Amino acid sequence: MSGTQHSILDSFPEHRVLVLGDVMLDEYLTGDCSRISPEAPVPVLAVSSSRTVLGGAANTANNIASLGGQVVLVGVIGDDEPGRRLATEAARFGIDFAPAYDSRPTVRKVRIVGQQQQLLRLDYETAGTLGADAETQILAIARRELPRCSVVVISDYAKGCLSERLCHTVIALAHEQGKQVIVDPRPQHAAYYVGCDYMTPNWKESRGLLGLPEVAITDESVDETGRGIAHRFGTHALLTLGAKGMKLFGRNGEPLVEQAALAREVFDVSGAGDTVVATFALALATGCEAAEAVELANRAAGIVVAKLGTATVTPAELLREAAPERALVKRSELTGLANRLRSQGRRIVTLNGSFDILHAGHLYFMREARKQGDVLLVGINSDASVRGNKGPDRPYIGEEDRARMLLALRYIDYVHIFDEPDPIAFLELVRPDVHVNGAEYGADCIEAPTVRAHGGRVHLVDRLPALSTSELVKRIQNATAQATGAAS
Repeated sequence: MSGTQHSILDSFPEHRVLVLGDVMLDEYLTGDCSRISPEAPVPVLAVSSSRTVLGGAANTANNIASLGGQVVLVGVIGDDEPGRRLATEAARFGIDFAPAYDSRPTVRKVRIVGQQQQLLRLDYETAGTLGADAETQILAIARRELPRCSVVVISDYAKGCLSERLCHTVIALAHEQGKQVIVDPRPQHAAYYVGCDYMTPNWKESRGLLGLPEVAITDESVDETGRGIAHRFGTHALLTLGAKGMKLFGRNGEPLVEQAALAREVFDVSGAGDTVVATFALALATGCEAAEAVELANRAAGIVVAKLGTATVTPAELLREAAPERALVKRSELTGLANRLRSQGRRIVTLNGSFDILHAGHLYFMREARKQGDVLLVGINSDASVRGNKGPDRPYIGEEDRARMLLALRYIDYVHIFDEPDPIAFLELVRPDVHVNGAEYGADCIEAPTVRAHGGRVHLVDRLPALSTSELVKRIQNATAQATGAAS
């Protein structure tokens, strides 16, 4: 992750977002589903747990709060038990919930999950347009809250909270105060969004907003659709394309940013669009470039789809996801890397050596070191350092090749090459939580004072018998000499 993106994340708590839209309560009933009912050919779920989470626009607000931002949520609930539970959940997560009340019940979705697969969804909702009293309440809340907010999100789930008049009025009020409006849209309400600053539709919604049939995602169809949305609505269009990533178009229809999907595993896409709009909006609130906001939103989406159900993302997860793994680290980068890892709550482990002719003893040593923390950073002696310590005939393998071999191992996250005869300067910059050394060097090894001075500890690992580079070289030399003698 770039220094700019770190700065963006650090400034999230300074900004407040107004989220307006359809709030709902998401419930999950989870259990074992391994038999069929004798009453009918349907599966039976033996419920083992239940949980309630914020859904719809409330999930967008929850993601903003989880990212460290301030958020005020404006939506409609009924005077009922689900509405009270929704308000309680919002308060628990630090969301400033300002509800308007309508005669309809609070929207509730119950998902039935067995063996980590969604079997059925039950929707409790009443269709219809927003009542005049509720619309008046919402506009009054929006006028009151806008001056304290940096950006506005309209989260439309087509559940009746939003009207064309309401959306146009909020967009106009926001623009009067110099605030940008980001819309998570629904195609049936296309007329509501004209003049907003950004829209974040998925592929199906993108085509629906233009009244076009859904087609395969290709470079040509994406460009056609992105340009069409930008021109029709006078807005920037951030198309979320699932496994194809994201693409942002400017108001003039020109492509601005394209990002490949970053998800390693897709487990559940529920609420992923909420995470995207929340991260994107909060990043824009900081004043960052759109490209940085898109990259952060893309990373957030890659994280949340690997979680079960409606979920949120934290700054620590974004930092962890963006951290360069298995990287060769320069001297000038060591302190910054160590500070970032510590800020993520990760326990840093170091070890050092020449690692000239990698063997099973080294692998055992590294495996034991990796058990001591979350990140293993290995310092290796440069070629000049090895020659100074072991003589002019060493190393047998050059420093770059040694570093590449180490970075190919699953135990190791980072490698640093140092020129000094010992690792003291390396350890001074990293300040590890744990430094691992061979037991033969003892608890008072030369590294110990530096490690302990910064609050770390030394962990000793016994050497595997008869395994060292020098012993392997001797065996190779002896075998070669015997083969040569036999041949002569």
